[in-house]
Amino acid sequence: MRQPSAILLLLLPLTLLPSACGRGEPAPATATLAANTVATAAVGGATLQASSVAIANLDPAMAARYGFDPGHDGALLLVTLRDANGDALPPGDLLLTATASVLPDPPKPLQLQQIEVGNLVDYVGVFPARPPASVQFHVTASRGGARAQMDTTAELYPR
Repeated sequence: MRQPSAILLLLLPLTLLPSACGRGEPAPATATLAANTVATAAVGGATLQASSVAIANLDPAMAARYGFDPGHDGALLLVTLRDANGDALPPGDLLLTATASVLPDPPKPLQLQQIEVGNLVDYVGVFPARPPASVQFHVTASRGGARAQMDTTAELYPR
């Protein structure tokens, strides 16, 4: 079985950062890394994983590789689609939609850009929002008559 995504591997250092700081002291109150969420679901024999992160918290190498400016406010939604073996699905095999919102505003459609990482195809959406904010993402996938929905959140804090 393949890893979910090279992008998620790049995001992993973000989750480990608070424990590596301060030589045993608690992480600073401004740490925003624990606010990232990941949701998974199965649809029509495929595995769907959605994760979100504040753009300001992206690993600098990842941000540069995909053209994101960590100086901009907002949140990133990453959606990986794999078959039951962890292999990539053909891009046209699934119908994928997403919305994003900052409460109390109503959800807005979120355009997902297809990106290729090796032989895997992932989808990324960027939602602009000013901190402090809680960005709510909703993802729907349909395949072969089956349907799955997931929700994930990215917390944005002032820098």
